[in-house]
Amino acid sequence: MASEELNNLDTDLAAAIGSAAELAGDVDGLGLDLDEVLNAGSEAELSSTGPQNYDFNRPHSISRAFEQNLQSIAETFAKTGGIDFTSLLRMTASVEYKGLHQATFGEYIEELPNPTCASLVTLAPLKGYSLLHLDLGLCFVFMKKLMGGAPVSEDTVREFTEIERGINAGLVGRFLEIFRKSAAKLLDLVPGFVSMENNPNYLSGITEGESLIIMKFEVKLDTVEGPVELAFPLSAFGPVRDIFDPRDAIELRTTEELRDDRRKILNMVRTTGSELVVTLGEISTNLENILNMAVGDILHLPQAVDAPLLVQVEGQDAWLGDAGRIGQHRAIKLIQQLNKE
Repeated sequence: MASEELNNLDTDLAAAIGSAAELAGDVDGLGLDLDEVLNAGSEAELSSTGPQNYDFNRPHSISRAFEQNLQSIAETFAKTGGIDFTSLLRMTASVEYKGLHQATFGEYIEELPNPTCASLVTLAPLKGYSLLHLDLGLCFVFMKKLMGGAPVSEDTVREFTEIERGINAGLVGRFLEIFRKSAAKLLDLVPGFVSMENNPNYLSGITEGESLIIMKFEVKLDTVEGPVELAFPLSAFGPVRDIFDPRDAIELRTTEELRDDRRKILNMVRTTGSELVVTLGEISTNLENILNMAVGDILHLPQAVDAPLLVQVEGQDAWLGDAGRIGQHRAIKLIQQLNKE
């Protein structure tokens, strides 16, 4: 009886092995080993599908409306730039918009070639500095054509001489003027040139972790082409955020909630302690005279008895007043406000 049971177990085991072999054949078709699949450890799983580190310095995404407004300006810039440079250089020039990109200032600087042509600019009412990057090889082609030469690329790139720096400052101004015209439908920009660097590591005025919105373009002159990029700190759009992203300007609170907030702020201001000082008079003297003072000494003040007294709030001159009395308490009557803030 025991022998029959063992035979049945062997038969069941053989059937199980056969089924596993069939399954292994399917897995082998995928180039996998059944033993490796069955014995795969948790470390392998974590290495491929485990949690990923999140960098909180990465720039956050912008709204669809914001992106569409920037894209509209960029497309107009590409069209206007192609026409403007074709007329200026008397040759076919094209500017192609390559899309928006986001990165921190530190990441962007690391991606720039060295040497290159990077300029800090201002675009009031945008806040702070923005960045215009021109491909260095493209700059030399522009200079050659402007001075009557053939638009051929340089074999090697180098830093600008002082004369070349002045010519390229004018070229930067040309790009900024085209951008001003391109943004005119949304707002009136006032471009300004600040500085130019061939070494991007020398750029300053924007913090390393600042989030940038980068407009990428490809400029082509005859057979020569190169990138042109405009980079704006996300914080620069603060003063005009309601223009580029109207949804940000929508007030989501009700009128009653707004009144309640104002009431809370007013109550907080009213109950906040402040130092108020009334100066009866003051003189300047030396330390020796102060050490020799005794009870009964008279100090001669430089102001008249009926002159108004100075009232200071938190160290700031605020009012002039007349000294007086209310009951048994000394008082001062405010007669003129000096600081309305």
